[in-house]
Amino acid sequence: MSVEVGQKAPDFTLPSDRGDITLSRYEGKANVVLAFYPGDFSPLCTSEMQCFADDWTKFREAGAEILGISTDPIDKHISFSKKLGLQFPLLSDRNQEVCKKYGVAGLFGSKRAYCIVDIHGIVRYKHIEFLPVFKREDSELLVVLRSLKS
Repeated sequence: MSVEVGQKAPDFTLPSDRGDITLSRYEGKANVVLAFYPGDFSPLCTSEMQCFADDWTKFREAGAEILGISTDPIDKHISFSKKLGLQFPLLSDRNQEVCKKYGVAGLFGSKRAYCIVDIHGIVRYKHIEFLPVFKREDSELLVVLRSLKS
């Protein structure tokens, strides 16, 4: 059973390229975009994370933090983040525990999916991408985040 929109987001602590990250530490402070992706360095995932990097300031202005989550190991995340100059952490869900809680576990890793968890810890948006998108846009995520701010 996976979490759905309107439900309390399952809390987790995962290692990241910047130390351990706990979702609940953002409650009362910021909305959070959980950006699940299959793996570092693939062409699609590189494009996807670059899109988040390009729009990072817009996400911050909308009151949000971004957490990238895949099943890749920390050392790979460190190299990937450094290569792209990412301003947000990449979390390692090696056993797919978090992916399963959010209903985005794939055969070999995470599906490409996005969840917005509001400042109160409630899932306000969830989308699983079933088709490869070579140039994704953040406009829908930003609209949702801006609506949560008002």
